[in-house]
Amino acid sequence: MENEHWEKQMLEEYGWYMDAIFAEEYDDIHANYHTHGVQENFNQMDFQIVLNMDPEIVNDIFFTLIDEISSGTRFEEGKEYSEIIEGFKVTFKQYKEMGRDVLRVLLPDENGVLPTEENCDMYYKNQI
Repeated sequence: MENEHWEKQMLEEYGWYMDAIFAEEYDDIHANYHTHGVQENFNQMDFQIVLNMDPEIVNDIFFTLIDEISSGTRFEEGKEYSEIIEGFKVTFKQYKEMGRDVLRVLLPDENGVLPTEENCDMYYKNQI
């Protein structure tokens, strides 16, 4: 019940919130960080990140995405964006997450290579 109250409060205050299923709870490889409320309140598909990484960094990325949407940016599958993570580009791919459409944020490896590119580090290729 406490979690439902927090979710409602976040939706009222910010219009969205992040939920997390950690890799240890899933398959020990992929996490499932995802947003709720973005579709309903910002007219943009909710987002998902599947890399097993620090949830605070994921939340920061989601905040940046929402700020960009609020400034008029529309994110699309397959298009590259360089204003999300300074010095790196990201792209998106549409996926199903628990029965709903989401835009998965595909993050680059340490060398800035996206998982859609041939020479991307295998760990990051696991996003697709």
